[in-house]
Amino acid sequence: MPSANKKVPESVKMKDVAEHAEVSLMTISRVLNTPEKVSPLTLKKIKKAIAELEYVPDLTAGTLSSKKSGFIAALVPFLNSSPLTDTIRALDAHLREHRYQLLLGSTNYSIQQEEALLVALLGRRPEAIVLTGSLHTSTSKRLLKRSGIPVVEIWDLPSAPIDLAVGYSNHDSGYQITQNLIDKGYQSIAYGITSSIDDRGEQRLQGYLSAVKDSGLPDFVERLGDPPVQMEHGIQAISNLLARDRKPEALICVSDTMAAGAIFECQRRKIRIPQEMAIAGFGDFEMARHLVPALTTVRVSGQEIGAKTAELILKRLQNRPVENLIVTVGSIFIERETT
Repeated sequence: MPSANKKVPESVKMKDVAEHAEVSLMTISRVLNTPEKVSPLTLKKIKKAIAELEYVPDLTAGTLSSKKSGFIAALVPFLNSSPLTDTIRALDAHLREHRYQLLLGSTNYSIQQEEALLVALLGRRPEAIVLTGSLHTSTSKRLLKRSGIPVVEIWDLPSAPIDLAVGYSNHDSGYQITQNLIDKGYQSIAYGITSSIDDRGEQRLQGYLSAVKDSGLPDFVERLGDPPVQMEHGIQAISNLLARDRKPEALICVSDTMAAGAIFECQRRKIRIPQEMAIAGFGDFEMARHLVPALTTVRVSGQEIGAKTAELILKRLQNRPVENLIVTVGSIFIERETT
């Protein structure tokens, strides 16, 4: 058995682990790359040696020789969105089952920042890339098409994806929730949104504009700063709408977070919901059903998007056929107390 008093090298290498565990370098390599081919007793002994030496495998050489990095990159606009967090959690869980690691990057809603991240990532040879949305620079599109790796655009339905897509129609979701309020008798409906750099929010806004136009109703659009969406945006939306000569009967917010701020501001001003102001959101965040009154919203399953994205990536990496390049996940109107 290895001595407990063996000195730990300052820079631990694979040969140090082999000596510590008294096995061959080939056995260490098998444990790192194909642990299922190693006996449980040997596997336990080597894992113990790795832990004792605090060994971190150098995967660079293996990547250069096999052209497989073992990681998949996902770029997201920001990380404090409940549905998007569900997507990442589901994606990571499914990929881990197949021994892939997920690396995240934040674009802060900037397609230029997305491009810079892609340049840095592609040099490290990810085995696939997941992008949030379908708006990218022309350079990003060229780089991704030349890379030859699976690319999945999520949370949107581009008509001509770079490679693969998993999402829903943001335009139709905006139309859907607006039409539901129109069907309930609301004749003046406002829409609260941040700046135009949120492409998916803009698509939902276009859905709202189409719905009110189809019904011959006026539109009220409130622009409220830059994303990510904050409750403060909802507070400001209510203040702006109340300052209008003609006050709308309802407010649709680009996300549940904005809608929550709008609800709190109405309550602070003693405005009755929905009698004096109906409010709806988007996303069906966890808080939506727990607000008082509970929030009317649109639900899209972030978990389903993550699972289907992983399925497409794994099919490509395993050279299995992909039947549908664009996978649609539906959106559901959830009516609650605020309308």
